Amino acid sequence: MPGLNGDQRRRALLLSKRLEDIAAARHNLVLQIEDLDEQAKPVQLEFNVLHNLNAATSNLPDESLAMIFEAGAFPESGFRQHLGVLVSHVSSRWRRVALATPRLWTRIAWQNSPEWKARAITFLQRSKLAPLDVTVLQSQPEDSTPNFFQSINSHLGHCRSLCVEDAEGLAEAMKHLSNAAPLLSSVNLGPGTKDHNVYIVLHAPLFPSGAPHLKTAQLHSLDIDSLQFVQPAFKSITSLRLTSLWIDPPIEEAYLPLRNALMALPSLHHLELQMNSYDEIHATDPPIVLPTVQYMSLNTPPGCLDVVTCSFIAENLLVLSLEGWDGQELEIGVEDQSTLRFPSLEHLILTQIKLRLPWLDAYARRFPDIKRLTCQVHPESERCGIEYVLFPMCFTQNHESIVDDGPPEVDEWNRWPNLEVIATSATDTPLHPGICLKLSVVKSCRPLRKLMLPDTLCAQAGADIMAQLREYIQVESFSLDWPMPFLE
Repeated sequence: MPGLNGDQRRRALLLSKRLEDIAAARHNLVLQIEDLDEQAKPVQLEFNVLHNLNAATSNLPDESLAMIFEAGAFPESGFRQHLGVLVSHVSSRWRRVALATPRLWTRIAWQNSPEWKARAITFLQRSKLAPLDVTVLQSQPEDSTPNFFQSINSHLGHCRSLCVEDAEGLAEAMKHLSNAAPLLSSVNLGPGTKDHNVYIVLHAPLFPSGAPHLKTAQLHSLDIDSLQFVQPAFKSITSLRLTSLWIDPPIEEAYLPLRNALMALPSLHHLELQMNSYDEIHATDPPIVLPTVQYMSLNTPPGCLDVVTCSFIAENLLVLSLEGWDGQELEIGVEDQSTLRFPSLEHLILTQIKLRLPWLDAYARRFPDIKRLTCQVHPESERCGIEYVLFPMCFTQNHESIVDDGPPEVDEWNRWPNLEVIATSATDTPLHPGICLKLSVVKSCRPLRKLMLPDTLCAQAGADIMAQLREYIQVESFSLDWPMPFLE
């Protein structure tokens, strides 16, 4: 230090020595902390062992603990809060048991984020050969989704269900999922968006190596021409849901492919169709004949419901659910569809009643032999209550047609002579003693035995009125009584 005098140089040397001593002391402290950490590890481990011995599950065998974990992994718990991840952070034993339980890691979810990608690959490894439930919610063309589907393809032999809600992901899936899928029982395929301009186009057969146990399928926004590519894999399908269908002219390019695809399913038992567009077909066009279907739901654009319904013949249909009326049902006097098209029909369900009440006389003409009528109102509406349903049967009086401005005409037509059960979810009409009189009139010429009403409506009526009502008829809570075969 040439710029310093003697005293300053001695002081600088002293300070330098002091800094070296401090650094050495700090280093010794770090070494001591590290040593203490090492000493703490066996102590903490022994403490944890003793603590776990006092836990309620300490005496449970590993097999029993694994069964508890499996029972707690509910499918409806969602993907983000995964029980396997949670229990594996409780204790070393729980983690060991969790990691050794393959069925705890069978719900594979893939989204476009590093966290979800790493988790999906890890779960695939931990699941080993247990049946898998795979869901792809989002992907991008530039990510590593193809590699993921290649991994899924290697596990396809023990895949139980597959859900792809992404247009790009579905396109990649069709490229890579070529192995046989002997355990696959359910598929749910769609673009993952409500944009009607996005739809799925297939260019090759779905599951080309076979899926012999595939029973339920949901296809959303699928191009009609692509139906031909799903038929080979759908030979054993019993439940099918098609949504966002566009049935536009010419008939040979839309209606006929749909007809051919549906009629090629020999085991179809449950069918749900939701259409964005349906152009009117002509009486000479061939009907869709479905001899094995027992449950069918039709959801159509306004003004198309009658045309769509008349497109089908299902001799064993038991339950028909209709949505899409706009108050413009055809004049009464149209064909009796119960006899001509659905001779076994017992239960008619009218769903999502909102803006306009259904013209019940039109449905009574179409389906005169039903034993059960259900009216489900939209959550934002309360209309179409029990009195609205009872009135025409009680007084043999037509509901007004939307095209008729005059008063309703009294007639002697016995509507729904075989009706046994009426269900309605509406709460707009309070229950009162006068309903009992209407019920007695209706029951005088019908085997009506049960009403299914909302619990809130019954609670508002009070115990006395409900007691009077139950003297005339059995009352139960409202239920749609519609089977739900699809994984949601």
